[in-house]
Amino acid sequence: MLLVLQRLMKGGFLKKARPSNDDDTDAAPGNKVWAEAEVDVMAKVFAEVLDDNNKLGRMDLERRVRSGTGVREFKGRCGSGDQPESERDRDIASRLINEHSKHSTLCDYVQPIMEQVSEIFSRVKDKGKKDGMVMTKEDEIKVLRDILKECLVRHCLKCINQENSENYAAGSHDGGLLATPQGYTAGDLNSLHTDTISGLMEKGYGYQDEFLDDKVMRDVYSEMELLDFDGKYVDVQQQKMTGYRKDRIGWFTLESLDREKQPGLVALFKKMISIPFELNKKCSLYLQAGGNFQLSVYPKDSYYKKHIDGGYDDINNGRKITAVYYPNHSWSSGNGGELKIFKRRLNHFQLAKLKKEAEEKGEPEPQVPEDVAEEVMDPSGGRLLLFRSRDMAHEVLLANKKRYAVSFWIMGPPGPGDQPDTHHTST
Repeated sequence: MLLVLQRLMKGGFLKKARPSNDDDTDAAPGNKVWAEAEVDVMAKVFAEVLDDNNKLGRMDLERRVRSGTGVREFKGRCGSGDQPESERDRDIASRLINEHSKHSTLCDYVQPIMEQVSEIFSRVKDKGKKDGMVMTKEDEIKVLRDILKECLVRHCLKCINQENSENYAAGSHDGGLLATPQGYTAGDLNSLHTDTISGLMEKGYGYQDEFLDDKVMRDVYSEMELLDFDGKYVDVQQQKMTGYRKDRIGWFTLESLDREKQPGLVALFKKMISIPFELNKKCSLYLQAGGNFQLSVYPKDSYYKKHIDGGYDDINNGRKITAVYYPNHSWSSGNGGELKIFKRRLNHFQLAKLKKEAEEKGEPEPQVPEDVAEEVMDPSGGRLLLFRSRDMAHEVLLANKKRYAVSFWIMGPPGPGDQPDTHHTST
């Protein structure tokens, strides 16, 4: 690989490529045309970078994929051992990683990745010269290799996340996944208070205390703490590096739990799984059944800056309702870590209506109002919070004490029940 990197530095590969032209066979250095054979060589270099040092690059990619998407907890499947995985043993993350790191896909990635490598490498060299630091050829190759690995992992991650998000968005319209109340046989559908549902439909959010009894709540806290001690939560690396969030997360399903050792989480997951069925029964939101849960820990001095969980059109990831449960017993206001929730944003349909009305009246297009804080609430033990994933900006304020949360994103199409009215039945 060192020989290939040396050739890259000499042959103009680190400059922007331009489209191949049959009549242009003598491209000047710095304007290298990407010939098929050269693309093939670079794709092999990419694979070598991912698999070098006992598959360190591939494991780094997998860790980033699993820490940022709902695809179960990280188990290091793609980077462990040399035995090929059976199709049956692969989960969603494994399949996406393998698809986006196969040779034909890496060939498609050569041009955008190498253009990014070129830009970053040039900036590094220029900065070194300004600071009076001139790299040797050996140093340049080492720096180039590190830049190449990071650009490759980031590009694969971006493409994987985009495909995963598109899959969720498409799936949110799948009627076969609808949480049909008549199909729910695990108990009654009366866990949510009237005020909780009213708040969700009218303000965009609602919450209630004592969603589970005190003993189960304490069991959930203890079980989440044991998972924390066991190293089951990981940093969301890219967002941590940019200072966007400092929590750690893990992904779990009901099937992944130990029913004897984790009875609290089993009881909680079962009850939260019923939420889309109950909301469909009482609000006609066309929500889908689901079973992926994110468990998160916020250590002291951690936070999560303002963000929104879903969106419309190009940023539609399928999420319609966010359900969060807090098991933090003995929590007091001085512990920080509050959830600041902002006033419900005008949704996609309301903005379209306002724009149409303005056009009909010959008025300027209406401006989207800035987010205004609606409420700051403690993550008190036993509290369940529901809010509209596509419409409610929120943030976790600085925690002065460790806090835990269990999040369940409920999928559903934009449209049904998205207007801020009182379209729900009494409970």
